[in-house]
Amino acid sequence: MLSGFWDRPLFWVGFFFVGLVITLIVYRLPAAKEKSLRMPKIVQRLFALTFYLLPSFVLPLLPQPRLRWPLVAAVGVALSFFIVAVEVRARAHRVLGAHPALRAKSNLVTTGIYSHVRHPMYLSNLLLTAGWGFLFRGIHALFCVPAWALGYAVLLLFEEKGLEEEYGDEYREYRRKVRYRFLPYLW
Repeated sequence: MLSGFWDRPLFWVGFFFVGLVITLIVYRLPAAKEKSLRMPKIVQRLFALTFYLLPSFVLPLLPQPRLRWPLVAAVGVALSFFIVAVEVRARAHRVLGAHPALRAKSNLVTTGIYSHVRHPMYLSNLLLTAGWGFLFRGIHALFCVPAWALGYAVLLLFEEKGLEEEYGDEYREYRRKVRYRFLPYLW
């Protein structure tokens, strides 16, 4: 079993935010952005998986206080989150293709689920994270879901700025039509 700082929730929240800071630096520094875009897509994908998904999937497995729910209730709630997350991701993949991070840049995607929310993949990640926390009934893991959401919110603000620079009026019109970033009817 992990020991020391690895099994502390703060380590994993910090790990997530280190990835976020690196990503924001890349978004803000043109030279770093150019260099990162030349990296193989698989490296970009591994970076995202390591810094954005790994912390939220490791945290519920670590020692922490647990919800006092019966296992059946926890599995039921988790399954609900998983089903919605898989549906959201499947709808995004229908529009983007099987491996969205590996596809070449093309036109702005505004159809399918992207006509309802601008960042459905982030929504899917949050739903998976919450479902995983409920499945293992990890109180620290569930308390971190808002931290992950905050991180994604900061990230998407920078991403949207880049999309506006890349697509101009087309993106501004899309943003006007699709009001919600990743939480329908909330934000």
